[in-house]
Amino acid sequence: MDRSGRALLVAGLAVAAVWLVTSGRSLWFDELFALYAARRPWPEFVRFLHDHDAHPPAYYLLLRAWVDVFGSSERAARAPSALLAVAVLVAVRGLARERVGDQSAALAVVALAAAPVFLQASTEATRYMLLTLLYVAAGRESLRLLGDRAASPWRLAVLGALLLYTHYLGVVLVGSLGVFALWQGGWRGLRKVGAALVASAVSFVPWFPVLWHHMSSGRFDPPWRPPLPATLPLQVLHVVGFGGRVAGTASYFSTSSAHALVEAALAVPVAALLGIGLWTLGRRSAASGRLVACCAGLPALVLLGASLARGSMLAYPRYFVFAVPFLAVGVGALVEGRPPRPARVLAGLSAAAVLGLAVASLAAWASNPTEGMGDRRALAQALRERIRAQDVVLVYPRWELPGVDYYLPELRGRYVALRSEWTPEASSALREQVQRAAARADRLWVVQGFPISSEAFAATYRQLARTHRVAYFGDFDGVRLTLFVRR
Repeated sequence: MDRSGRALLVAGLAVAAVWLVTSGRSLWFDELFALYAARRPWPEFVRFLHDHDAHPPAYYLLLRAWVDVFGSSERAARAPSALLAVAVLVAVRGLARERVGDQSAALAVVALAAAPVFLQASTEATRYMLLTLLYVAAGRESLRLLGDRAASPWRLAVLGALLLYTHYLGVVLVGSLGVFALWQGGWRGLRKVGAALVASAVSFVPWFPVLWHHMSSGRFDPPWRPPLPATLPLQVLHVVGFGGRVAGTASYFSTSSAHALVEAALAVPVAALLGIGLWTLGRRSAASGRLVACCAGLPALVLLGASLARGSMLAYPRYFVFAVPFLAVGVGALVEGRPPRPARVLAGLSAAAVLGLAVASLAAWASNPTEGMGDRRALAQALRERIRAQDVVLVYPRWELPGVDYYLPELRGRYVALRSEWTPEASSALREQVQRAAARADRLWVVQGFPISSEAFAATYRQLARTHRVAYFGDFDGVRLTLFVRR
């Protein structure tokens, strides 16, 4: 077995170990919603996605097929992402071996397997690892199509279609492949790759009415998104650049609480490592350098630019996991690209610093895997131990219902889903719901998830406090459980 093969084996075992250790933690909202959507009866599946979601259906179909065979436990639901992560490692190894060399492929695979954002995405039941695999495969196929007249465009067409049906971000990713084709091969290259990408777009036409509904109804920029952080580019750089979360900087899920100077200081080794690696890759293989620049840099610029234009954080740091494999190829090029000695020294020091950041980030995640995402399993256990037969359970917001259905199936039919849309009509309906519940129940449990309208929920607490008092309160990593008992 060659060096990259051994590295691939070790990296695959690392992904499997992380999955074994962390995949049994409580599911968070996106994972619960994915399971809930995937298990909708066929007659209402598309209608449910049309009315309640902001994503196309490919991942849900994959998850549905998987849980039908292996069940819907936490580990089972997360297993497809772990398998997809191993496939990404294989694809990165192949891309780096073809364009740079075996030693560079080995380093690229190791760098990717050590990236906190990659490992976290590989152990959750969301679409990001599927999107990443399709994107890497499509980038590699584009390179082949531009360099080999015998290559078939149909593989790229299929990959492009799957990208579009996996995430609406696929529109940007497919467009980035078109820009790469124009840069690398001129108009002739664009025609070769563009034919496949146009076929992908045509295949997406049947879903376009659903996409239009999601766009026109504001699903892409809901009111609970946080304001745009001034240091968002640094936050993305931390998460995507193999460093992860340290000293309060942005994590896979949350935004940063660190001072801007701390973020800037920690960004120096990350930026240096990536900059030298990508420069070296470009010298070693111009086509590969252009591919990484387009596939990693261009979508990031689009997402950051759109966030700036809207003044809202349209893309959380975790969205950028698709870029990490391409950046890993750039880091791998440091082995065989042979940059000048000063650059090698700086890259070595930066790599050591980034490795330290990655280890610290993984340690922080391991200490509390549900931090900021909610431990709904612990909440369900606390409620199960304390609830009485005549108690009423109120769930707010109503999209927290998948968590209640999953962890407390015995309560189906007993809970009240409180209105939680951010409209005057919904606020009025919420007050009426709370008033009716308070009038008929001596004991009221409130399951409070997120994202929420803090003003509406504060009003709910004040309304209940008129007739009831708080007898129990529990916070489970951001998801809360409160018992109100009649005075």
